[in-house]
Amino acid sequence: MDREEFETYLNANSRAVALFRSRALSYQHSQNRKRAASKRWNETAINSAVNKMVEQFVDNVYDKLKANIKENKFQSYESWIRFIETNEVMDNLEASVAELEFEFG
Repeated sequence: MDREEFETYLNANSRAVALFRSRALSYQHSQNRKRAASKRWNETAINSAVNKMVEQFVDNVYDKLKANIKENKFQSYESWIRFIETNEVMDNLEASVAELEFEFG
Protein backbone atom coordinates (compact mmCIF):
# COMPACT_ATOMS: atom_id res chain seq x y z
CA MET A 1 0.00 0.00 0.00
CA ASP A 2 1.51 3.31 -0.93
CA ARG A 3 1.16 6.53 1.04
CA GLU A 4 -1.77 7.84 -1.04
CA GLU A 5 -3.70 4.56 -0.80
CA PHE A 6 -3.11 4.57 2.94
CA GLU A 7 -4.43 8.09 3.37
CA THR A 8 -7.54 7.22 1.34
CA TYR A 9 -8.09 4.10 3.45
CA LEU A 10 -7.49 6.02 6.66
CA ASN A 11 -10.02 8.73 5.75
CA ALA A 12 -12.62 6.16 4.69
CA ASN A 13 -12.28 3.92 7.74
CA SER A 14 -11.38 6.19 10.63
CA ARG A 15 -12.14 9.53 12.18
CA ALA A 16 -8.50 9.91 13.29
CA VAL A 17 -7.55 12.45 10.60
CA ALA A 18 -10.68 14.52 11.19
CA LEU A 19 -10.05 14.48 14.95
CA PHE A 20 -6.41 15.40 14.45
CA ARG A 21 -7.34 18.22 12.06
CA SER A 22 -9.82 19.63 14.59
CA ARG A 23 -7.23 19.58 17.38
CA ALA A 24 -4.55 21.06 15.12
CA LEU A 25 -6.92 23.87 14.12
CA SER A 26 -7.66 24.68 17.76
CA TYR A 27 -3.94 24.67 18.48
CA GLN A 28 -3.13 26.99 15.57
CA HIS A 29 -5.90 29.41 16.57
CA SER A 30 -4.57 29.42 20.13
CA GLN A 31 -1.05 30.13 18.88
CA ASN A 32 -2.38 32.88 16.64
CA ARG A 33 -4.15 34.64 19.53
CA LYS A 34 -0.78 34.87 21.31
CA ARG A 35 0.79 36.77 18.42
CA ALA A 36 0.91 40.55 18.36
CA ALA A 37 -2.07 41.91 16.41
CA SER A 38 0.16 43.02 13.55
CA LYS A 39 1.77 39.55 13.34
CA ARG A 40 -1.42 37.48 13.40
CA TRP A 41 -2.00 35.02 10.59
CA ASN A 42 -5.05 35.08 8.35
CA GLU A 43 -7.25 31.98 7.94
CA THR A 44 -5.34 30.88 4.83
CA ALA A 45 -2.05 30.79 6.74
CA ILE A 46 -3.68 28.97 9.66
CA ASN A 47 -5.22 26.39 7.33
CA SER A 48 -1.88 25.92 5.59
CA ALA A 49 -0.19 25.24 8.92
CA VAL A 50 -2.95 22.78 9.87
CA ASN A 51 -2.62 21.01 6.53
CA LYS A 52 1.13 20.61 7.11
CA MET A 53 0.47 19.17 10.55
CA VAL A 54 -2.06 16.71 9.12
CA GLU A 55 0.33 15.64 6.35
CA GLN A 56 3.07 15.05 8.91
CA PHE A 57 0.66 13.07 11.11
CA VAL A 58 -0.38 10.81 8.21
CA ASP A 59 3.27 10.41 7.14
CA ASN A 60 4.27 9.38 10.67
CA VAL A 61 1.46 6.83 10.97
CA TYR A 62 2.24 5.45 7.52
CA ASP A 63 5.97 5.15 8.26
CA LYS A 64 5.34 3.39 11.59
CA LEU A 65 2.96 0.92 10.00
CA LYS A 66 5.24 0.33 7.03
CA ALA A 67 8.06 -0.60 9.41
CA ASN A 68 5.85 -3.22 11.09
CA ILE A 69 4.01 -4.77 8.15
CA LYS A 70 5.48 -7.81 6.50
CA GLU A 71 4.38 -6.96 3.00
CA ASN A 72 3.63 -9.63 0.46
CA LYS A 73 4.79 -7.91 -2.72
CA PHE A 74 2.09 -9.67 -4.74
CA GLN A 75 -0.66 -8.74 -2.28
CA SER A 76 0.64 -5.54 -0.77
CA TYR A 77 -2.74 -3.89 -0.20
CA GLU A 78 -4.21 -7.03 1.35
CA SER A 79 -1.17 -7.39 3.63
CA TRP A 80 -1.78 -3.89 4.96
CA ILE A 81 -5.51 -4.40 5.46
CA ARG A 82 -4.93 -7.69 7.26
CA PHE A 83 -2.39 -6.07 9.61
CA ILE A 84 -4.59 -3.01 10.23
CA GLU A 85 -7.67 -5.12 11.01
CA THR A 86 -5.87 -7.79 13.05
CA ASN A 87 -4.20 -5.16 15.25
CA GLU A 88 -7.22 -2.83 15.47
CA VAL A 89 -5.02 0.00 14.22
CA MET A 90 -7.90 2.35 13.34
CA ASP A 91 -9.56 2.07 16.76
CA ASN A 92 -6.24 2.51 18.55
CA LEU A 93 -5.30 5.46 16.37
CA GLU A 94 -8.61 7.21 17.06
CA ALA A 95 -8.16 6.64 20.78
CA SER A 96 -4.63 8.04 20.66
CA VAL A 97 -5.72 11.14 18.74
CA ALA A 98 -8.61 11.68 21.17
CA GLU A 99 -6.07 11.83 24.02
CA LEU A 100 -3.57 13.95 22.08
CA GLU A 101 -2.72 17.36 23.45
CA PHE A 102 -0.54 19.87 21.70
CA GLU A 103 1.82 21.95 23.75
CA PHE A 104 0.29 25.35 24.27
CA GLY A 105 3.46 27.07 25.27
